Amino acid sequence: MKQLYHLSISCHAETLFRNPEDVRSITNILALVAFSVGVEIWVDALMGTHLHLIVFGEEDKVLLLGRRLKQRITKYHRCRYRGNGPLFDPPVFLLRLEGPNHILAAVSYVLRNGLHHAQSATPFGYQPCSVNDLFRAELGKPELVPCHTSRVDVARVLPRFSEFPDRFALDADGMIMRSSFEELRRVELFYKTPRAFLYQMNRLSSEEWEREQAEDGTGDEPVTLRNIEPDPDERSMSAWLSNERGFQFRPDRKTDMEVCMIIDRDLMSRYPGKSVYQLDDKQKLYLGNILQREYHLPVAQIRRCLAMDAR
Repeated sequence: MKQLYHLSISCHAETLFRNPEDVRSITNILALVAFSVGVEIWVDALMGTHLHLIVFGEEDKVLLLGRRLKQRITKYHRCRYRGNGPLFDPPVFLLRLEGPNHILAAVSYVLRNGLHHAQSATPFGYQPCSVNDLFRAELGKPELVPCHTSRVDVARVLPRFSEFPDRFALDADGMIMRSSFEELRRVELFYKTPRAFLYQMNRLSSEEWEREQAEDGTGDEPVTLRNIEPDPDERSMSAWLSNERGFQFRPDRKTDMEVCMIIDRDLMSRYPGKSVYQLDDKQKLYLGNILQREYHLPVAQIRRCLAMDAR
């Protein structure tokens, strides 16, 4: 039987997006794999170290979606950057969703993920996510017009022999538009109105949210920051709650992608013809010291972007 699920896969030792082309390619992989296994994507948040999805399908197919995404993204990433070994952490995290308030809480968590991880001052500031595709007209945002809709044009951009439906459309950068592969209208029906959507995007996590979910009468544990992520620690949860208020976002702080672009575009000129994955520990430590000295970056971010803990 088809059910609604929250699905997440993680790769905390590395970063998925070393440049904007990676965002486009992984978004396209998501659309293609979901279509191939017969699972509906409702919303997504593509973070640098993990992916969050709300999906609708049979449990075995949803698990297959998670495994296939790990395989396809790993193959893409390893071929592009000449790395080796697994990219993702072993488990596929899956949470079954029942009841309108449980569903609303989980969807809202996914859409607010950029905010929780201090990547933006509001949920709408984080772009690799479905949040800006909902209620566009009602919120006064310009219509997203596809640049390529014919099968010939779409096929020219996607990997060879890709199977895809006629509804897939591409934007000017060659990315499959979320409006053509996600069930955005169904999500809007859960929020009911644009005003209610804005309220859910801006409210703070609280016991009130848990009480609302109890009204569903499913008997399921309420969706909270504690159980919507795989094994969160207290420090992470405290940071997410603090980030919800928007004060932790610093526009001058470099994202993982910006750091990776500095490495790949500038620092790797010291090692012509190599990717960061082909450096030895001494070379990575040398670049790490430059990043820390010149950009004052957190050690954990430097280690991720230099793949110092890659398996």
